Amino acid sequence: MKARTVRDIVFAHAIETAAPHESLPTAARCNAITQESLHALGKSGEGSTAFAAFLQERAKRIIANAQLPADIRALWLRSAGVSRWAVIGILAAALVLGYLGHAITDPHRVDLLSLSLIGIVLWNLLVYGLLIVGGLRALVRRKPEVLLPLAPTQAHVANAAEAASASSGWLQKLAARRAQLTAGTGLRKLALTFERNWWQISRRQRHAQWLLCLHLGAAMLALGALASLWITGLTREYQVGWESTFLSPAAVQTCLNILFAPVHWLVGAAPWSLEEIRALQGWVPSGTPEVVAGLSQWLERPTVGERWVQLYTLLLCITVIGPRLLLALWQGVRLGWMKRHMALPLQQPYFQKLQRDWAGRATQLLVQPYSLDLTPEREAVLRNHVVQSYGAGAQLTLLPALAYGSPLPQALDGAGQQVLLLNLAATPEAEIHGALLGQVLHYWGAQTDVWLWAQDFRARNTGAPGRVQEREHLWQDFVRRAGLHVTLIPAAGN
Repeated sequence: MKARTVRDIVFAHAIETAAPHESLPTAARCNAITQESLHALGKSGEGSTAFAAFLQERAKRIIANAQLPADIRALWLRSAGVSRWAVIGILAAALVLGYLGHAITDPHRVDLLSLSLIGIVLWNLLVYGLLIVGGLRALVRRKPEVLLPLAPTQAHVANAAEAASASSGWLQKLAARRAQLTAGTGLRKLALTFERNWWQISRRQRHAQWLLCLHLGAAMLALGALASLWITGLTREYQVGWESTFLSPAAVQTCLNILFAPVHWLVGAAPWSLEEIRALQGWVPSGTPEVVAGLSQWLERPTVGERWVQLYTLLLCITVIGPRLLLALWQGVRLGWMKRHMALPLQQPYFQKLQRDWAGRATQLLVQPYSLDLTPEREAVLRNHVVQSYGAGAQLTLLPALAYGSPLPQALDGAGQQVLLLNLAATPEAEIHGALLGQVLHYWGAQTDVWLWAQDFRARNTGAPGRVQEREHLWQDFVRRAGLHVTLIPAAGN
């Protein structure tokens, strides 16, 4: 699912699991919205794509029915992920840092052993090595990602109170108290829960965004150093060379040849000789002509200053700017893919119930009452049972009741799953009810459900739970011996 769709669904979840509030839709209204969404989508297909469309449609309707203040609605509408101003700030800071780093350390010199330029190269090479090692470890220890369930809005204050009572140390109690205070009340708690859940479910995308920013920032850092190198050269004449207390010309030659190996490979030139390095020991003016050929053969103006400015530019472009931009491009592509393929913790009960609602949109139930008048109150209980057991999309059709002793019709009018509704208050009789169940098995098949209306009998025997339990077991055994499945309505304990 797309990030915007998932964000809507997570926000709707926070609304539904919040404490009752005048600004939020009630549970009954949410159930009605579920049926409206199913009706609006109709037979839109099967599979995860169709279910995602149902979740999105339902989430939009729930959010539209919530009378939320402007600040909370703005929080929901806010673009998900790292702010563009944070990205701009990171890139600008990296550019300025790179510029100042070189301008301060090497103000009027092109130092062959420049700490700012060589430090940027070595640091990035170290980062590349760590990225390779981390990638290999991830491939070896690859595990499927497990999404944590979305936390309900009403759970945060309770969890904080439990943590405070269970904590033994004063630091733990202080942390629990802080969590309880920041949980908020009313609509504020709803907003905080939404932010927590979104932060949790979008952590992979957020990680990719930060990696993208860091790669771009590293490239801007190198660009800032190069900008300082080139801009200073417009108004100043560089002195070029190197100096060291501990390094000999041979050691400097080895270090520079290793460092500039990518440049040597790119331009196809031979490494520097020891004579070239010795000629630059100390400091010489930028405009001094080359003493030996070396890499100066491929440059149009072979002066010392120009050559080393261009060489360091090539080095940073090859080892820092180019790779970092490629890594940023990869993270951008990866981020775009993840934003279009976000996942939800569909294993949690909240989504499992909606899955039943979605799957139940094709369920048609034809209920045949037997010796039981269906009052509006009884019909409401039956419809609630259908929603809970078959999903909000299931269709319930109640047929006229059969009189006691009447034969069962061989086929019911209409297409759907046939159900026989009996009254638990009646005592099962082999001559009447046994024959009726035999007709059910013969006409409708062994897959037919038999519902036992138990509410009235339980209401009349509230003081005799043993009698109720005995009657329930009697009917259950009676129906099961006939080869049919039996269900108590309402279920025991409700």
